[in-house]
Amino acid sequence: MHKFRIQFSKTARAAYLSHLDTMRTLQRAFARAKIPAKHTEGFNPHAYISIALPLSLGYTSECEYVDFVLLELLSEEEVLTRLNAALPEGFKALRAYEQELKVKEIVGAKFILKFEYDNGYDDDTVSKLTELFSRESIIVMKKSKRGETETDIAPMIYSIDFVPEKDGIRVLAHLAAGNTVSLNPEYLLRAIKKEAGELLPDFVSFHRFSVTCTDGQTFH
Repeated sequence: MHKFRIQFSKTARAAYLSHLDTMRTLQRAFARAKIPAKHTEGFNPHAYISIALPLSLGYTSECEYVDFVLLELLSEEEVLTRLNAALPEGFKALRAYEQELKVKEIVGAKFILKFEYDNGYDDDTVSKLTELFSRESIIVMKKSKRGETETDIAPMIYSIDFVPEKDGIRVLAHLAAGNTVSLNPEYLLRAIKKEAGELLPDFVSFHRFSVTCTDGQTFH
């Protein structure tokens, strides 16, 4: 048996599939592609797969990871070719390889957010946003197992940069992610709404482009 991992992208209409629907889509693709993966037992067996860091609804990504056990050794190229022929629009398998790092080593995720303003934005918007997220403490209401509680999200923001563009502001954010501490980028909007509502964009898009580990390296 071989512990395999596939990196795949999720774009276009696929962004609006829930985590559960994404799992089902991948399991069906595994079946159509005839990938000899380990299957669950019972009346409705399907490929036994797991996804690291489930993606929020409406987000696009180029760094989704699905783990599975390959019962018969296939080349990485063969796995990719078979799977891409079976995947629907919006999904693309980018890499296939034997697992190296463990999912528990993930501590961060990097996002590109695009802030758009219906009436444009002022010249000082970028500097005001930068000042807000440079504060030592940023308190918002954050969901937890105990419900919503006041939480300081500043330590969960590893880095954040605001880049002015003609059609909006591009935000590069490296945020905490993983089993221990995790920050959904939507909490950045909560902070803006709470502390400086006039800076809140009218539309935001979210794209995850990298997942990072404890030593700073990119997860793979």
